[in-house]
Amino acid sequence: MATLHLLSNPRAAASCLAAAAGDDAVLFLGDGVFALTALGRSAAPIGVLRDDAASRGVAVPDHVRPMSQADFVDWVVAFDTSVTWR
Repeated sequence: MATLHLLSNPRAAASCLAAAAGDDAVLFLGDGVFALTALGRSAAPIGVLRDDAASRGVAVPDHVRPMSQADFVDWVVAFDTSVTWR
């Protein structure tokens, strides 16, 4: 069962990425975008809310998909379940 991991706490990034399987996805949002600076590669697709990164002055790495609110909704609908990492 594919899971969408919603990461809003940068301190939870390592645990979140370790828990994400290849068919899952991870979305960095809110203050979670601060964890992008120390982000390594992941088997799971990774996205970030574009507006959250921009408002916090965080650059989006090339391997991370910048997403709109509409893209966020599409991911929520596409996955069987979601987990929020706070």
